[in-house]
Amino acid sequence: MKVIKAIKDIDIEYKTVITIGNFDGIHRGHKVLIEKTVDYAKEKGIKSAVFTFSNHPSNYFIHQKVKKILDEKEKVKLIEELGVDYLIDIPFDEDMTKISAKDFVLDILKEKIHVEKIVVGHDFEFAKNKEGNAKSLKEMGLIYGFEVEIVKPIKINNIRVSSTYIRELISSGRVDEIADYLGKNYSIEGEIIHGKANGSKMGFPTANIKLKEGIIIPQSGIYATKVILDGKIYLGATNVGKNPTLNGKEISIETNILDFNDNIYGKIVKVEFLEKIREEKKFNSLEELKNQIKVDTDFVRKKYIK
Repeated sequence: MKVIKAIKDIDIEYKTVITIGNFDGIHRGHKVLIEKTVDYAKEKGIKSAVFTFSNHPSNYFIHQKVKKILDEKEKVKLIEELGVDYLIDIPFDEDMTKISAKDFVLDILKEKIHVEKIVVGHDFEFAKNKEGNAKSLKEMGLIYGFEVEIVKPIKINNIRVSSTYIRELISSGRVDEIADYLGKNYSIEGEIIHGKANGSKMGFPTANIKLKEGIIIPQSGIYATKVILDGKIYLGATNVGKNPTLNGKEISIETNILDFNDNIYGKIVKVEFLEKIREEKKFNSLEELKNQIKVDTDFVRKKYIK
């Protein structure tokens, strides 16, 4: 897959079928759009393309208004795994706020990308002031010679699959429901950094994950998690919060990896959230906290170790 990072660098010499959107999370609805695009390209012997933004458009106007479900590296990886030929992954900037719907279609989609077909969701909007939408794009296709397929919303459990709804599930701690819509467990990936070593002092060493800027994290609480480290899978109990018993001031993500005590500082770990076990709370003593951690890890061990 060829990745293009700027409008000026777009110069695709082949006919293409393209899907356009923000694609945060690459959830099941996004996958339908991308898979339709790839399938059509294979059927017609042309190239498939995804047009997306490296930053959420809303965040151009209000900094970090919308937290990302996926970081850029993972988003690119998942799109490539779906068999896409070209990924146009550009920043949403001032130029994008000024371009008209007609100019976007003629100057970019037709002139630079040679679109034969465009696949979009029913709620697709584009160009300055969101003047373009799925219906007007289809009308332009009749004039300028390309097909537009408008895909109906994907519903699961009678709920429309959307990045907004998935963010709502994450921020409310309902991580056990996310896989239905995302197509996989919600996860956070990051470098293991030095913490205050309070867990080790109590006999429950934890892996402290460096938080990435702009990535959404779950509601504070204790979670059953799956931990992927060096290609191996472990189970863990993960605390998201400020550690009130230890007078913590900043939010951290710390995982007690079951049956594991290696030195892993500096390594990259992925933590998949399976379910919320309980709320975070302030205990009256370290001994009470230590006893509760044992209860939490025993819960994970009994439920998830087969």
